[in-house]
Amino acid sequence: MKAYRIIYIFLALVITSCGSVQKAANNASATAKKASVVKAHTAARTDFKTMKSRLSVSYKDEKQSRNVTVDLRIEKGKQIWMSAKFLGFTAAKIYITPDRVQFYEKLKGRSFDGDFSLISDFLGEPLEYQQLEDLLLGQAVESLQPHDFSIVDNQYQFKQGQLIEKLFKLRPSDFKLSQQSIRKPADDSFLVITYPDYQVVDKRIIPLEVKVDAKRGKRLSQVILEFKNIEFNQDLSFPFSIPSNSKPMNL
Repeated sequence: MKAYRIIYIFLALVITSCGSVQKAANNASATAKKASVVKAHTAARTDFKTMKSRLSVSYKDEKQSRNVTVDLRIEKGKQIWMSAKFLGFTAAKIYITPDRVQFYEKLKGRSFDGDFSLISDFLGEPLEYQQLEDLLLGQAVESLQPHDFSIVDNQYQFKQGQLIEKLFKLRPSDFKLSQQSIRKPADDSFLVITYPDYQVVDKRIIPLEVKVDAKRGKRLSQVILEFKNIEFNQDLSFPFSIPSNSKPMNL
């Protein structure tokens, strides 16, 4: 699947500290109401104009493993820019806007310029730019209200689906996600995003680490991102242009 190949590029190069680490310490309330938990999770969304961070990214699959450093810049609701470095040199850049995904790999002289819908195709349902930001920052990629609500292992859990199984788990301490996943048993595929811990930077709760596990048939991959050196609301530039001599990638 074409979309599957680009999501692997995205995960491999991107979805690889300031503040103190926040541990989930509170207990889930046995009398909690679904509507109240959903409202609290929505209120936990991180508010900012711009954000930049240094990501330490670890990637592995059955054939390879690598570690890279990625500079991440986000202008909320508008653009995501990433520059991946290997051995101190810029190896690749990715630029994402609400309607496009652009990418070039400097060492091999390859590039991609395509519609944002490729990422939606991989997940099997519409995915918008805002949902991608939410995925990176510990928010659910869709509304939790329609899902079945329960308390499992001291976490608030939202679950739905049979042909496509969706699961969202919230920490009782701050109502941020500890995990969100989508599984397609018929295709033997899944995408599981786990948030092992969070940190507080300028009174904002941000993932300390994001772990992404993906499976499509027999192909497994894992990406671990560690967020470091986070700064908010700085004046940022988002320089990106595909080199004229790069070869378009057939994804």
